Amino acid sequence: MSSVPAVDRPADMETDSESVAVVALATNIQEPEPEPEPETDSGLVQVVEPSDKTTFRLTLEPIMMLLLLGVNVSMMVQTNLIEERVCLHSDLVKNKSVNCYNMTAAEQEIVQPAVADLQMIKNLIETLVPCITALFLGPWSDVNGRLPLFLAAISGMVVSNCMYCVFSTIPSLPPVMFLLCSIPVAVSGGGGALFIASFCYIVDITDFKTRAFRLGVLQTFISFGSIIGSLLSPLLYNKSPTYPFALSSMSTIAGLLYTSLFLKETVVIKKGTNTKLFNLSLVKSMWKTVTKKRFGFLRCIIILSAVVLTFNLAIVLGEDSLMYLYLQKQFSWTLENYTLFNVYATLLSASIPAIGLYFLSTKLEIPDMYLATAATGLRIIEKVGLAYSQYTWQFYFVKIFGCVVLTSEPLVRSQLSKSFPAEDLGKLQQIKIVSHP
Repeated sequence: MSSVPAVDRPADMETDSESVAVVALATNIQEPEPEPEPETDSGLVQVVEPSDKTTFRLTLEPIMMLLLLGVNVSMMVQTNLIEERVCLHSDLVKNKSVNCYNMTAAEQEIVQPAVADLQMIKNLIETLVPCITALFLGPWSDVNGRLPLFLAAISGMVVSNCMYCVFSTIPSLPPVMFLLCSIPVAVSGGGGALFIASFCYIVDITDFKTRAFRLGVLQTFISFGSIIGSLLSPLLYNKSPTYPFALSSMSTIAGLLYTSLFLKETVVIKKGTNTKLFNLSLVKSMWKTVTKKRFGFLRCIIILSAVVLTFNLAIVLGEDSLMYLYLQKQFSWTLENYTLFNVYATLLSASIPAIGLYFLSTKLEIPDMYLATAATGLRIIEKVGLAYSQYTWQFYFVKIFGCVVLTSEPLVRSQLSKSFPAEDLGKLQQIKIVSHP
């Protein structure tokens, strides 16, 4: 039989007839790769290819576990510390019967509105500034490497934790001063820069078949770091408010040293590369990459993924910042009660998704978006259940449905990485900024 010659079509057309040209690769759609061009020193970025991408090797997982240990040791006690300082600088302190270090439920209700306002401002500082800087971070890391992004983000966390450590030793310091601790996190890119670098690094060192599972393993290490930090937090806080922040500082410093000494760069930096961070041409290139017409429905996948990931971020930020205050008011929980619940929830989210992703994604090869849709459905059930829970046991039971809450984001990112060329991934990650989990 004679072969039928292929017909070239313009890459910027987006019609139903062109969707036939989309390549089906292991149940994941992907744009056809362009024909190879003669090798020239064009100055473009190159990714260091590992000798065997299917071989599992720990790389950044221990780093993320150390960082999240430090984050949770600090985060779990920040609300209590701010509550104490608001009480110490309010009219309540004039009443000699009020103990700001051991307030009753009625006294906590008085200070909680001010605490919630400070938490909201803190979240705004740590997210609004990174929203702007992150427009430049992904494209910049595609050209200048992943390690500078890691080092900058972790350095901001180190400075912030050290500031908390110092401020916690000064009872006379007004609670509003704790907002200064958020500035280093904001200017260094925050959690968004850290997780953008983490995702791009995982993409660099894995193949598409094992990527979803590897992202699940990374999430498991993050979760176990969170569990350890949550368990240690109240124990240290009962001895001294400074101890948790001291441990958090040491943990993030250890993560910074580990990154600088042992983590290998995956991007080959060409001579003459533009190292300027705030390069508007990078932003322009990013938006062209995100919005350009593509084969089939790939552009729609990018936009819908952005919507999904943005909603996930809103849920995480809104829930995490006020959950402890809500449980204090609803069930009169103490820090110890909340710690046990947080450990329980994190343990579920760390173990079940990793096992499930290994069998469902890696072994059974179920498409990532099918799994992400199922995870989102269970997440809706969980949130409705939490809202209507009247007893503690109901809160614990409903959380079982939320054990897959951390899988939808890795699955969506895995789908993006399988659908688009590797050189575009850093740009595509800017459609959503990730705060700490």
